Amino acid sequence: MIELVLSDQIVQPIVEKLSGPLVRISINPSHNLNHALETCRTDLHEAVEWALTSLYENDDAPHRVFVSDASSQQMVTTTDPCLNYGSQAIIRP
Repeated sequence: MIELVLSDQIVQPIVEKLSGPLVRISINPSHNLNHALETCRTDLHEAVEWALTSLYENDDAPHRVFVSDASSQQMVTTTDPCLNYGSQAIIRP
């Protein structure tokens, strides 16, 4: 998941890697979005790569279930299956 935070107090774009995995990018809403993204492009690319690796290789998102459609063109996500199916639930696509 990528979260965009808009804040007048942000001077330079900030990219953070949070548990979940979650990538948070904070920018000033008065700045040009293209320029802000260009400024932090390397950090953002690294963070998105980290998040995808965490999801697919490290299995660091146990509270999320990802299901591909039949043609594998789209992916649907749900959160916290234990709330729906109990704490011992094992859910496989």
